[in-house]
Amino acid sequence: MSLRGEDLRVYFEGVKAVDGVDIKLDQGEILGLIGPNGAGKTTLMNALSGFVPLKSGTVTLGEDTVTVWPPKRLARSGLARTFQNVRLFRGLTVSENVEVAAVGVGLGRREAKRRASDVLEWVGLSPRAHLPTERLSFGEEQRVGIARAIATRPKFLLLDEPAAGLNEAEGDELVALISRIRESEGCGVLIIEHDMRLVMNLCDSIHVLDNGKTIATGSPDEVQKNDAVITAYLGTRKLGAQTADQTVDRPPAPEPGEREEAPELLSVSDLHVSYGRVPALRGVSLKVRRGEMVGVVGPNGAGKSTLLLTIAGVLRPVQGSLQFSGGPLERQAPEDIVRKGISLVPERRHIFAQLTVEENLRVAAATRTQKQETARDIEELYERFPILGERRGSRGGNLSGGQQQQLAIARALLTRPQLLLVDEPSLGLAPILVERVFDALAALREEGVSILLVEQNALATIEMSDRVYVLRRGEIALEGEGTDATIRADIVKSYIDQLGLDVQTTSAT
Repeated sequence: MSLRGEDLRVYFEGVKAVDGVDIKLDQGEILGLIGPNGAGKTTLMNALSGFVPLKSGTVTLGEDTVTVWPPKRLARSGLARTFQNVRLFRGLTVSENVEVAAVGVGLGRREAKRRASDVLEWVGLSPRAHLPTERLSFGEEQRVGIARAIATRPKFLLLDEPAAGLNEAEGDELVALISRIRESEGCGVLIIEHDMRLVMNLCDSIHVLDNGKTIATGSPDEVQKNDAVITAYLGTRKLGAQTADQTVDRPPAPEPGEREEAPELLSVSDLHVSYGRVPALRGVSLKVRRGEMVGVVGPNGAGKSTLLLTIAGVLRPVQGSLQFSGGPLERQAPEDIVRKGISLVPERRHIFAQLTVEENLRVAAATRTQKQETARDIEELYERFPILGERRGSRGGNLSGGQQQQLAIARALLTRPQLLLVDEPSLGLAPILVERVFDALAALREEGVSILLVEQNALATIEMSDRVYVLRRGEIALEGEGTDATIRADIVKSYIDQLGLDVQTTSAT
């Protein structure tokens, strides 16, 4: 028996989140679904489990075509899932949470209670069964979510980032638990996970997405050596295969002596940030000097976006200090941080789709009082980004992805920032558009704007940046000067080791 998706397509306002994907999961198989940020992994899982409608394509469960079945009917037919964010019923005990799932697929109350007791026993939560879920650790909450799914006696189990927020020991326990589930229940398991070590150790086969399309399938060993996978995660330059004496094209940067003399603009010290009980950043420290471009790279879920959102005031740190131009940031409101000279270009742009290009820009300049000066700045932005000038009357939602990214950067520049925080500017863009966006960022750096860049194209980021930090599980794994060839090679090696990729089989491009 198999769960199949054929030619699956899911579009959101013209964005092709899933674009012609074929996927197959057999009972008894553990299949990993991986890909860089924005690849379409969760959307594909949502489509298979009935949580988002398909634009086209077919989903079959065994002999049944289940394309338009609602999640409840799919669950009763043997398809269970967990979510990125654990969704437990607060106010109920651990046991009651699991019982609810069993009742939901048709078991009687007594049978559901027995089923919950059995499942909690072998996931190791029997001693916690009587406790309200509020008293659990995050790792225990994750196990309750899995136990609840198992209680439905699934033929297929879909797990969306079950190791998120877990430490390495808890991750190892999760691998053992999922293996036991396969052996005990005989179900097929589809797992989305950013921990590559976990995926490669656990899965029988891997399915890789990028920009909504399948780019590779195969065994863990085959996927680790696949050129398309390496390019998707690291970018178009395979620096890992270069020798230390090879040079790369990069924008001119200040000489090392000049950079060291430049005053420190942003200082982050011992920063800890959590989402509820889930730690996202653990003791992160970094600095940005005036006129620098500093890159932050790392696998999905490493804490990169959390870092930028914390600097921008959207998230509050649990511990640590943020200093900008010598003054504290950590208790400032986002609007006050913008006034101090920090502007964020968020992941996925977040422009106002129903407003025109010019209206988007004027909203960004709402706090400015000098109308003539603002109008002049907008015209200068149209010169910097000519396509925006040509389409100033077009709605933001009608722009291409590259045009929307230029609009997001232009909008941020209207606040006249000293420091620009840029989150994943290449996400979902064609290579030629990525080059244009990077060229724009390089030009801004040359004009004196400091930039803190989070970017999935790790190699391009390393080449562009004066200094690079590698994040892993919310901690700085490595840092170094982007201009130092030896340090650059060490940074690339650290990054690819985290991803579990094998670049030794590739040649430099």
